Amino acid sequence: MSIMLGLFTTLAVLPFLFFSTDAVGSVGTLAISLGTSTVCGISAYTFPRIIYCTNISESVPTSPYQIYPNVSFDYLSASTAFLCGLKSRKRVIFCWNGNPVNTKQVYRGPWVLSDISVGETHVSAIDHSTNEIRWWSNAGLFPSSVLGNYSSLTSGKNFTCAISSNGKVTCWGPLSSAMQYSFSKYSMTTIVAGDSHMCGLDTSGFVICKGSNSLGQSYSPPGLPYDYTRFALGSSHTCAIKQPKATAVCWGGSNGAHLYTPLNDTSFEFLVAAGNITCGLASAEASILCWGSDWRTVSVRTLSLPKILPGICVAEGSDECKCGFFPNSGNLCAGVGVICQQCDSLWIQQLLHPELFPLPSESKRWKVEDLVGLVFLFVGACGITFSLSIILFRKEDLRK
Repeated sequence: MSIMLGLFTTLAVLPFLFFSTDAVGSVGTLAISLGTSTVCGISAYTFPRIIYCTNISESVPTSPYQIYPNVSFDYLSASTAFLCGLKSRKRVIFCWNGNPVNTKQVYRGPWVLSDISVGETHVSAIDHSTNEIRWWSNAGLFPSSVLGNYSSLTSGKNFTCAISSNGKVTCWGPLSSAMQYSFSKYSMTTIVAGDSHMCGLDTSGFVICKGSNSLGQSYSPPGLPYDYTRFALGSSHTCAIKQPKATAVCWGGSNGAHLYTPLNDTSFEFLVAAGNITCGLASAEASILCWGSDWRTVSVRTLSLPKILPGICVAEGSDECKCGFFPNSGNLCAGVGVICQQCDSLWIQQLLHPELFPLPSESKRWKVEDLVGLVFLFVGACGITFSLSIILFRKEDLRK
Protein backbone atom coordinates (compact mmCIF):
# COMPACT_ATOMS: atom_id res chain seq x y z
CA MET A 1 0.00 0.00 0.00
CA SER A 2 2.91 2.34 0.78
CA ILE A 3 4.27 1.82 -2.75
CA MET A 4 0.92 2.57 -4.37
CA LEU A 5 0.44 5.67 -2.23
CA GLY A 6 3.87 6.97 -3.17
CA LEU A 7 3.29 6.42 -6.89
CA PHE A 8 -0.15 7.98 -6.72
CA THR A 9 1.25 11.09 -5.02
CA THR A 10 3.99 11.45 -7.64
CA LEU A 11 1.50 11.08 -10.51
CA ALA A 12 -0.86 13.59 -8.90
CA VAL A 13 1.91 16.20 -8.78
CA LEU A 14 3.00 15.59 -12.40
CA PRO A 15 0.40 17.87 -14.09
CA PHE A 16 1.64 20.85 -12.03
CA LEU A 17 5.16 20.39 -13.42
CA PHE A 18 3.75 20.99 -16.86
CA PHE A 19 0.80 23.34 -16.50
CA SER A 20 0.99 25.46 -13.38
CA THR A 21 2.59 28.55 -14.92
CA ASP A 22 0.41 29.53 -17.87
CA ALA A 23 -3.22 30.30 -18.45
CA VAL A 24 -4.64 29.81 -21.91
CA GLY A 25 -7.30 32.44 -22.20
CA SER A 26 -8.87 33.70 -25.45
CA VAL A 27 -6.83 34.06 -28.62
CA GLY A 28 -8.18 37.52 -29.53
CA THR A 29 -7.55 37.81 -33.29
CA LEU A 30 -11.10 36.91 -34.43
CA ALA A 31 -14.45 38.13 -33.09
CA ILE A 32 -18.17 37.75 -33.88
CA SER A 33 -20.83 40.43 -33.33
CA LEU A 34 -24.05 38.58 -34.11
CA GLY A 35 -26.27 41.62 -33.57
CA THR A 36 -24.44 43.43 -36.36
CA SER A 37 -23.96 40.21 -38.43
CA THR A 38 -20.23 40.85 -38.51
CA VAL A 39 -17.13 38.69 -38.19
CA CYS A 40 -13.76 40.45 -38.04
CA GLY A 41 -10.19 39.17 -37.91
CA ILE A 42 -6.63 40.54 -37.78
CA SER A 43 -4.67 39.83 -40.94
CA ALA A 44 -1.57 37.64 -41.05
CA TYR A 45 1.59 38.19 -43.14
CA THR A 46 1.00 41.96 -43.29
CA PHE A 47 2.15 45.02 -41.41
CA PRO A 48 0.31 47.03 -40.36
CA ARG A 49 -1.86 44.20 -39.02
CA ILE A 50 -5.18 45.28 -40.50
CA ILE A 51 -8.65 44.30 -39.31
CA TYR A 52 -10.79 42.72 -42.04
CA CYS A 53 -14.54 42.24 -41.58
CA THR A 54 -17.30 40.47 -43.48
CA ASN A 55 -21.08 40.34 -43.17
CA ILE A 56 -22.46 36.88 -42.32
CA SER A 57 -26.17 37.64 -42.77
CA GLU A 58 -26.01 37.15 -46.53
CA SER A 59 -26.43 33.69 -48.08
CA VAL A 60 -23.58 34.54 -50.44
CA PRO A 61 -20.32 35.61 -48.71
CA THR A 62 -19.62 39.32 -49.08
CA SER A 63 -16.26 40.82 -49.91
CA PRO A 64 -14.23 41.71 -46.80
CA TYR A 65 -13.69 45.34 -45.90
CA GLN A 66 -11.02 47.00 -43.78
CA ILE A 67 -11.19 48.90 -40.50
CA TYR A 68 -8.59 51.70 -40.32
CA PRO A 69 -6.38 50.32 -43.13
CA ASN A 70 -3.35 52.32 -41.97
CA VAL A 71 -3.57 51.21 -38.32
CA SER A 72 -2.02 48.04 -36.87
CA PHE A 73 -4.05 46.07 -34.28
CA ASP A 74 -3.13 43.40 -31.71
CA TYR A 75 -6.43 42.32 -30.09
CA LEU A 76 -10.09 41.96 -31.07
CA SER A 77 -13.23 41.40 -29.00
CA ALA A 78 -16.97 41.81 -29.61
CA SER A 79 -20.43 41.86 -28.07
CA THR A 80 -23.86 41.64 -29.66
CA ALA A 81 -23.94 45.34 -30.54
CA PHE A 82 -20.33 46.31 -31.32
CA LEU A 83 -16.72 45.25 -31.84
CA CYS A 84 -13.49 46.73 -30.46
CA GLY A 85 -9.83 46.52 -31.39
CA LEU A 86 -6.73 47.33 -29.39
CA LYS A 87 -4.14 49.14 -31.47
CA SER A 88 -0.56 47.91 -31.57
CA ARG A 89 1.60 49.52 -28.88
CA LYS A 90 -1.50 48.95 -26.73
CA ARG A 91 -2.50 52.52 -25.94
CA VAL A 92 -5.59 53.10 -28.16
CA ILE A 93 -8.97 51.30 -28.29
CA PHE A 94 -11.31 51.74 -31.27
CA CYS A 95 -14.90 50.40 -31.41
CA TRP A 96 -17.50 50.18 -34.20
CA ASN A 97 -21.00 48.74 -34.73
CA GLY A 98 -20.22 46.66 -37.80
CA ASN A 99 -20.22 49.70 -40.07
CA PRO A 100 -16.67 50.89 -40.86
CA VAL A 101 -17.92 54.47 -41.03
CA ASN A 102 -19.24 54.43 -37.45
CA THR A 103 -15.97 54.05 -35.53
CA LYS A 104 -15.30 55.57 -32.14
CA GLN A 105 -12.11 56.05 -30.18
CA VAL A 106 -12.88 54.72 -26.69
CA TYR A 107 -9.47 55.30 -25.17
CA ARG A 108 -6.18 56.98 -26.00
CA GLY A 109 -3.61 57.47 -23.28
CA PRO A 110 -0.50 56.36 -21.46
CA TRP A 111 -1.67 52.98 -20.11
CA VAL A 112 -0.19 49.83 -21.65
CA LEU A 113 -3.21 47.58 -22.20
CA SER A 114 -3.82 43.96 -23.22
CA ASP A 115 -6.52 41.25 -23.08
CA ILE A 116 -9.28 43.59 -24.24
CA SER A 117 -12.68 42.06 -23.44
CA VAL A 118 -16.04 43.41 -24.65
CA GLY A 119 -19.36 42.78 -22.87
CA GLU A 120 -22.90 43.85 -23.63
CA THR A 121 -22.47 47.40 -22.26
CA HIS A 122 -18.79 47.67 -21.44
CA VAL A 123 -15.18 47.31 -22.52
CA SER A 124 -12.46 46.07 -20.17
CA ALA A 125 -8.71 45.53 -20.45
CA ILE A 126 -5.71 44.71 -18.30
CA ASP A 127 -3.46 47.71 -17.65
CA HIS A 128 0.13 46.48 -17.32
CA SER A 129 1.53 49.90 -16.50
CA THR A 130 -0.39 50.06 -13.19
CA ASN A 131 -1.31 46.37 -12.69
CA GLU A 132 -5.07 47.04 -12.85
CA ILE A 133 -8.18 45.98 -14.72
CA ARG A 134 -9.89 49.02 -16.27
CA TRP A 135 -13.44 49.45 -17.58
CA TRP A 136 -15.13 51.81 -20.04
CA SER A 137 -18.92 51.75 -19.61
CA ASN A 138 -21.74 54.23 -20.10
CA ALA A 139 -24.08 52.29 -17.85
CA GLY A 140 -22.03 52.76 -14.66
CA LEU A 141 -22.39 49.08 -13.76
CA PHE A 142 -18.66 48.44 -13.38
CA PRO A 143 -15.86 50.06 -11.37
CA SER A 144 -13.48 52.33 -13.24
CA SER A 145 -10.53 50.15 -12.22
CA VAL A 146 -9.50 47.34 -9.84
CA LEU A 147 -5.95 46.78 -8.63
CA GLY A 148 -4.49 43.27 -8.77
CA ASN A 149 -2.55 40.66 -10.72
CA TYR A 150 -5.16 39.05 -13.02
CA SER A 151 -5.19 36.90 -16.15
CA SER A 152 -7.73 35.27 -18.50
CA LEU A 153 -9.95 38.37 -18.59
CA THR A 154 -13.37 37.58 -20.09
CA SER A 155 -16.81 39.24 -20.28
CA GLY A 156 -20.43 38.13 -20.58
CA LYS A 157 -23.63 40.11 -20.88
CA ASN A 158 -23.51 41.79 -17.48
CA PHE A 159 -20.29 40.58 -15.91
CA THR A 160 -16.53 40.52 -16.29
CA CYS A 161 -14.39 37.83 -14.66
CA ALA A 162 -10.68 37.14 -14.35
CA ILE A 163 -8.35 34.73 -12.56
CA SER A 164 -6.23 36.06 -9.71
CA SER A 165 -2.68 34.95 -9.03
CA ASN A 166 -3.91 32.24 -6.62
CA GLY A 167 -6.18 30.65 -9.25
CA LYS A 168 -9.44 32.00 -7.84
CA VAL A 169 -12.10 33.53 -10.09
CA THR A 170 -13.13 37.11 -9.29
CA CYS A 171 -16.03 38.84 -11.06
CA TRP A 172 -17.53 42.32 -11.36
CA GLY A 173 -20.85 43.70 -12.64
CA PRO A 174 -24.56 42.95 -12.01
CA LEU A 175 -24.16 39.16 -12.38
CA SER A 176 -20.78 39.00 -10.66
CA SER A 177 -21.88 37.51 -7.32
CA ALA A 178 -23.63 34.46 -8.79
CA MET A 179 -20.85 33.75 -11.27
CA GLN A 180 -18.05 34.18 -8.76
CA TYR A 181 -19.80 32.00 -6.17
CA SER A 182 -20.30 29.18 -8.70
CA PHE A 183 -16.50 29.00 -9.21
CA SER A 184 -15.56 29.58 -5.56
CA LYS A 185 -14.64 25.91 -4.94
CA TYR A 186 -12.25 25.69 -7.89
CA SER A 187 -8.74 26.81 -8.71
CA MET A 188 -8.71 27.71 -12.41
CA THR A 189 -6.08 28.22 -15.10
CA THR A 190 -8.40 29.58 -17.80
CA ILE A 191 -11.96 30.89 -18.16
CA VAL A 192 -14.06 32.01 -21.14
CA ALA A 193 -17.51 33.63 -20.84
CA GLY A 194 -20.65 33.31 -22.90
CA ASP A 195 -23.75 35.46 -22.44
CA SER A 196 -24.67 34.00 -19.04
CA HIS A 197 -22.36 31.03 -18.47
CA MET A 198 -18.63 30.44 -18.24
CA CYS A 199 -16.28 27.50 -18.85
CA GLY A 200 -12.60 26.82 -18.33
CA LEU A 201 -9.98 24.41 -17.03
CA ASP A 202 -9.16 23.87 -13.38
CA THR A 203 -5.57 23.29 -12.27
CA SER A 204 -6.01 19.54 -12.81
CA GLY A 205 -6.97 20.04 -16.46
CA PHE A 206 -10.66 19.18 -16.15
CA VAL A 207 -13.53 21.16 -17.71
CA ILE A 208 -15.56 23.28 -15.30
CA CYS A 209 -18.70 25.01 -16.66
CA LYS A 210 -21.04 27.09 -14.48
CA GLY A 211 -23.87 29.56 -14.93
CA SER A 212 -27.04 29.24 -16.98
CA ASN A 213 -27.69 25.66 -18.10
CA SER A 214 -31.13 25.99 -19.69
CA LEU A 215 -30.01 24.19 -22.86
CA GLY A 216 -27.09 22.15 -21.58
CA GLN A 217 -24.48 24.85 -22.29
CA SER A 218 -22.89 24.40 -18.84
CA TYR A 219 -22.49 20.65 -19.19
CA SER A 220 -18.93 19.58 -18.32
CA PRO A 221 -17.94 16.68 -20.61
CA PRO A 222 -16.05 13.78 -18.99
CA GLY A 223 -12.58 12.81 -20.15
CA LEU A 224 -8.91 12.85 -19.31
CA PRO A 225 -7.13 15.99 -18.10
CA TYR A 226 -6.58 18.52 -20.90
CA ASP A 227 -8.80 16.62 -23.34
CA TYR A 228 -10.70 19.88 -23.96
CA THR A 229 -9.01 23.26 -24.38
CA ARG A 230 -9.53 26.71 -25.97
CA PHE A 231 -13.22 27.23 -25.31
CA ALA A 232 -15.73 29.33 -27.24
CA LEU A 233 -19.10 30.13 -25.66
CA GLY A 234 -22.26 31.46 -27.28
CA SER A 235 -25.59 32.40 -25.73
CA SER A 236 -26.70 28.79 -25.13
CA HIS A 237 -23.92 26.52 -26.40
CA THR A 238 -20.27 25.75 -25.76
CA CYS A 239 -17.49 24.55 -28.07
CA ALA A 240 -13.91 23.49 -27.36
CA ILE A 241 -10.91 22.02 -29.11
CA LYS A 242 -10.48 18.35 -28.29
CA GLN A 243 -7.04 16.78 -28.12
CA PRO A 244 -5.03 15.09 -29.48
CA LYS A 245 -6.15 16.04 -33.02
CA ALA A 246 -7.46 19.55 -32.19
CA THR A 247 -10.94 18.90 -33.57
CA ALA A 248 -13.91 21.09 -32.60
CA VAL A 249 -16.47 19.57 -30.20
CA CYS A 250 -19.67 21.38 -29.15
CA TRP A 251 -22.58 20.88 -26.75
CA GLY A 252 -25.72 22.72 -25.72
CA GLY A 253 -27.88 24.81 -28.04
CA SER A 254 -31.39 23.96 -29.22
CA ASN A 255 -30.94 20.21 -28.68
CA GLY A 256 -29.36 20.21 -25.24
CA ALA A 257 -26.06 18.87 -23.97
CA HIS A 258 -25.52 16.36 -26.80
CA LEU A 259 -21.83 16.31 -27.82
CA TYR A 260 -21.24 16.73 -31.54
CA THR A 261 -18.27 17.28 -33.86
CA PRO A 262 -19.12 19.70 -36.71
CA LEU A 263 -16.10 18.67 -38.83
CA ASN A 264 -14.66 15.28 -37.94
CA ASP A 265 -11.29 15.58 -39.68
CA THR A 266 -10.54 19.31 -39.38
CA SER A 267 -7.99 20.59 -36.84
CA PHE A 268 -8.40 24.11 -35.44
CA GLU A 269 -6.04 26.63 -33.89
CA PHE A 270 -8.81 28.39 -31.97
CA LEU A 271 -12.58 28.90 -31.82
CA VAL A 272 -14.82 31.92 -31.14
CA ALA A 273 -18.58 32.02 -30.61
CA ALA A 274 -21.51 34.43 -30.28
CA GLY A 275 -25.24 33.81 -30.14
CA ASN A 276 -25.78 30.47 -31.88
CA ILE A 277 -22.73 30.75 -34.16
CA THR A 278 -19.21 29.32 -33.76
CA CYS A 279 -16.24 30.06 -36.02
CA GLY A 280 -12.76 28.59 -36.01
CA LEU A 281 -9.41 29.00 -37.72
CA ALA A 282 -8.64 25.75 -39.55
CA SER A 283 -5.01 24.68 -39.06
CA ALA A 284 -4.32 23.34 -42.55
CA GLU A 285 -6.02 25.89 -44.83
CA ALA A 286 -5.90 28.84 -42.38
CA SER A 287 -9.50 29.52 -43.43
CA ILE A 288 -12.33 30.68 -41.17
CA LEU A 289 -15.13 28.09 -40.92
CA CYS A 290 -18.46 28.79 -39.17
CA TRP A 291 -21.45 26.67 -38.12
CA GLY A 292 -24.64 26.84 -36.04
CA SER A 293 -25.44 25.29 -32.67
CA ASP A 294 -28.09 22.80 -33.89
CA TRP A 295 -26.23 19.45 -34.13
CA ARG A 296 -29.05 17.86 -36.16
CA THR A 297 -28.57 20.26 -39.07
CA VAL A 298 -24.92 21.35 -38.95
CA SER A 299 -24.10 23.48 -41.97
CA VAL A 300 -20.51 24.71 -42.32
CA ARG A 301 -19.70 27.94 -44.11
CA THR A 302 -16.30 29.30 -45.21
CA LEU A 303 -15.93 33.04 -44.74
CA SER A 304 -14.35 35.29 -47.34
CA LEU A 305 -11.63 36.66 -45.07
CA PRO A 306 -7.89 36.82 -45.80
CA LYS A 307 -5.39 34.79 -43.76
CA ILE A 308 -5.99 35.54 -40.06
CA LEU A 309 -3.35 35.43 -37.33
CA PRO A 310 -3.52 32.22 -35.23
CA GLY A 311 -2.50 34.18 -32.12
CA ILE A 312 -1.36 37.51 -30.75
CA CYS A 313 1.93 38.89 -32.09
CA VAL A 314 4.24 39.83 -29.22
CA ALA A 315 7.73 41.34 -29.19
CA GLU A 316 10.39 38.84 -30.30
CA GLY A 317 12.37 39.24 -27.09
CA SER A 318 9.28 38.88 -24.91
CA ASP A 319 9.32 36.50 -21.95
CA GLU A 320 5.63 35.65 -22.54
CA CYS A 321 6.39 32.61 -24.72
CA LYS A 322 7.10 30.05 -22.00
CA CYS A 323 6.11 27.17 -24.31
CA GLY A 324 8.07 28.29 -27.35
CA PHE A 325 6.86 29.85 -30.58
CA PHE A 326 4.13 29.02 -33.06
CA PRO A 327 5.60 27.55 -36.29
CA ASN A 328 6.44 30.24 -38.86
CA SER A 329 5.30 32.89 -36.42
CA GLY A 330 7.92 35.40 -37.56
CA ASN A 331 6.49 35.39 -41.08
CA LEU A 332 2.91 35.38 -39.81
CA CYS A 333 3.70 38.58 -37.90
CA ALA A 334 5.41 40.04 -41.00
CA GLY A 335 8.73 40.19 -39.19
CA VAL A 336 7.32 42.42 -36.46
CA GLY A 337 6.98 40.06 -33.49
CA VAL A 338 6.29 36.37 -32.89
CA ILE A 339 3.31 34.26 -31.74
CA CYS A 340 3.53 32.22 -28.54
CA GLN A 341 2.79 28.53 -28.75
CA GLN A 342 -0.26 27.55 -26.67
CA CYS A 343 0.73 25.75 -23.48
CA ASP A 344 -2.46 23.74 -23.03
CA SER A 345 -1.52 20.04 -23.10
CA LEU A 346 1.53 20.71 -25.29
CA TRP A 347 4.03 18.83 -23.14
CA ILE A 348 1.87 15.77 -22.50
CA GLN A 349 0.77 15.58 -26.15
CA GLN A 350 4.38 15.76 -27.32
CA LEU A 351 5.21 12.87 -25.00
CA LEU A 352 2.26 10.76 -26.16
CA HIS A 353 1.91 11.82 -29.80
CA PRO A 354 5.17 13.34 -31.12
CA GLU A 355 4.07 12.64 -34.71
CA LEU A 356 1.01 14.89 -34.24
CA PHE A 357 2.73 17.60 -32.18
CA PRO A 358 6.21 18.30 -33.59
CA LEU A 359 8.37 20.77 -31.73
CA PRO A 360 8.49 24.29 -33.27
CA SER A 361 11.79 24.93 -35.03
CA GLU A 362 12.38 28.27 -33.26
CA SER A 363 12.53 26.59 -29.85
CA LYS A 364 13.33 22.97 -30.67
CA ARG A 365 16.66 22.77 -28.87
CA TRP A 366 15.65 24.12 -25.50
CA LYS A 367 12.34 22.29 -25.51
CA VAL A 368 14.01 18.93 -26.08
CA GLU A 369 16.46 19.62 -23.26
CA ASP A 370 13.69 20.70 -20.90
CA LEU A 371 11.48 17.79 -21.92
CA VAL A 372 14.25 15.25 -21.31
CA GLY A 373 15.03 16.94 -18.01
CA LEU A 374 11.42 16.71 -16.88
CA VAL A 375 11.22 13.05 -17.88
CA PHE A 376 14.34 12.27 -15.83
CA LEU A 377 12.92 14.33 -12.97
CA PHE A 378 9.75 12.27 -13.04
CA VAL A 379 11.67 8.97 -13.24
CA GLY A 380 13.94 10.07 -10.40
CA ALA A 381 10.98 11.05 -8.24
CA CYS A 382 9.39 7.66 -8.87
CA GLY A 383 12.66 5.94 -7.95
CA ILE A 384 13.01 7.88 -4.71
CA THR A 385 9.38 7.22 -3.82
CA PHE A 386 9.83 3.51 -4.56
CA SER A 387 12.98 3.27 -2.43
CA LEU A 388 11.37 5.05 0.51
CA SER A 389 8.35 2.82 0.24
CA ILE A 390 10.54 -0.32 0.31
CA ILE A 391 12.35 0.95 3.42
CA LEU A 392 9.08 1.67 5.19
CA PHE A 393 7.67 -1.68 4.10
CA ARG A 394 10.70 -3.53 5.54
CA LYS A 395 10.47 -1.62 8.80
CA GLU A 396 6.85 -2.65 9.10
CA ASP A 397 7.83 -6.31 8.52
CA LEU A 398 10.57 -6.13 11.21
CA ARG A 399 8.10 -4.76 13.72
CA LYS A 400 5.82 -7.67 13.04
